[in-house]
Amino acid sequence: MQKLRLFLLTLSHFTTDTYATMLAPVLPLVILKLGLTNASAGVLGTVMSLASLSQPLMGLWADRMRRRYLLIAGIAMAAIFGPLLGVAPSYWIVVLVLGLCGIGVSAFHPQSFSLAGDLSGNRRSFGLALFIFGGTMALGVTPLWITAYADRFGLEMLPIVTIPGLILALIVVRLLPLDNPRVQTQDLAATWSALAKHAGPLSIIILVVILRTVTSLAFGTFLAVLGQERGLTAREAGSIPMSIYQTSGVVGTLVAGYLADRVNSRPLVWGSILLASPALYAYLIFDGWLGLLFLGLGGALILSSNSVLVAVAQKMFPENAALASSLPLGFSWGIAGLSLPLVGYAADHIGMAETLKYVALLPIPTAALALFLPSGSRKEIAEGSS
Repeated sequence: MQKLRLFLLTLSHFTTDTYATMLAPVLPLVILKLGLTNASAGVLGTVMSLASLSQPLMGLWADRMRRRYLLIAGIAMAAIFGPLLGVAPSYWIVVLVLGLCGIGVSAFHPQSFSLAGDLSGNRRSFGLALFIFGGTMALGVTPLWITAYADRFGLEMLPIVTIPGLILALIVVRLLPLDNPRVQTQDLAATWSALAKHAGPLSIIILVVILRTVTSLAFGTFLAVLGQERGLTAREAGSIPMSIYQTSGVVGTLVAGYLADRVNSRPLVWGSILLASPALYAYLIFDGWLGLLFLGLGGALILSSNSVLVAVAQKMFPENAALASSLPLGFSWGIAGLSLPLVGYAADHIGMAETLKYVALLPIPTAALALFLPSGSRKEIAEGSS
């Protein structure tokens, strides 16, 4: 494991996902500024997810590039367009800048996950967990600072935070190995043929990620709105619950990634997803610190399997690592994001708390589907391709 380089790549993941997650903590302020309904606000969350649908195409392109230029372009685009959210004068301009930010995020992830796997040596699951740690930590830290920043300086000052991202992009160009040692030269037909050999297990991975992410995205996007519904201020609603939820996901991801290199990964996945359901449901019932405790537990459980499922996909397609990473990540997350307007629409009619109670039950059938996941062992992967 090349620890220093992996740390820098993890830092770039933290930075990129910071820009990608600016919307949710300040969503109540955006709703107030533009006079939006919850359904319209849900569409804004979907814009980023729709951009993520381009990740398989980015992955195909990335596997054929001799240099990982998409990684650099992704950091720069996220840094430039994400903060423009604060000065966008209309709803459709917000949609535009979020879409461009989302394209940058989609460009960054396939090549960065491929590079993270290369830098991890024979500890791929744990190395990817460390890399995902950066992105998940961004989800936990961003709500703490951005709500305080927006409260003190106003949304219109957000573009100032573009500067650190552009500086980091220059550092990454100088210090990370951007050459692609396994540049893919086979035609698309051969690539799809390779995917077809593992169509069954790969389809299960994708479906599990989609269903699990419907729950995780719904809570991650609307926690601030739920907080205001419960009587919190915009700053309180956008910081403490979201930070606890996302930061707990860091712990869950690291623990699951560490264990997956040592034990069968399948029980880790279905067990964590199943246990997330009662934890998240309990948060919606209990107030105060007890509720936040259940929220943290639910966040750790529902987000913990990210690195495990990506590692399994990469082991299936070692020659198409960027494409393999994009399917259980951007593509699946993009499909899941299409549910956000529906969640917002339901909340407009029955309330956010009641809507999220139904969402919290979704991990139960998801865990049942996860029982059929491949374990990620070399033997099972080899048998699946024979």
